[in-house]
Amino acid sequence: MVFDNLQASIKKKVKNYKDEQARKKAEEEARQEKILSGDIEPIKVVVSLEPQEKAYVELSAKRMAVVDRIVEKTTGKTKKKGVVGRAVVGGVLLGPLGALGGAATAGSKGNSTTTQHTASKMEVVDDGSLVLTNKRLMFIGQNIVTLPYNKILAVSFTNNISGKKLLVKYEGMLKDEQYAVSGEKAKDTELYYQGITKNLMLRETSP
Repeated sequence: MVFDNLQASIKKKVKNYKDEQARKKAEEEARQEKILSGDIEPIKVVVSLEPQEKAYVELSAKRMAVVDRIVEKTTGKTKKKGVVGRAVVGGVLLGPLGALGGAATAGSKGNSTTTQHTASKMEVVDDGSLVLTNKRLMFIGQNIVTLPYNKILAVSFTNNISGKKLLVKYEGMLKDEQYAVSGEKAKDTELYYQGITKNLMLRETSP
């Protein structure tokens, strides 16, 4: 009897867990579908918008690009020469202090070569936020990047450690320019982009 009650209790807990997971899954799918359908409330942003333009999401982001830097490298050996001789001369001319000065000013000789090469590295070039409106994509940081949707040549999304990475191609872009999106809404970056560009984008900016 005790065993039967225990088994029934376990089955009930398993059923409740599965029902809860199914409920959460259904809620998440409904939430995502709502964004994709364009059912998004406008928000206020710090930048001025154009007539009829509305902002729908603001995401924390870092603007990244490949930066070329010149790196110097020195190879070879140097050898100090004439330390004792200089100390003696210094002592004769200037006394004990002169001897120390003479030793300290000893020269060096040797063969060393300094070369330069260019090193390329992906770096953060600006930190700010990514705003999606019904007309354009904007990055707001120390500098402002504004991209009407019809000027974007290609866009793709990948996952990264902190959230999403948005890769966008446009004329005049930095080398391998991309945006690392983080924060609570980062996982929905692609959903917002698709929902806005398919359902909310103003006609005059349509590709």
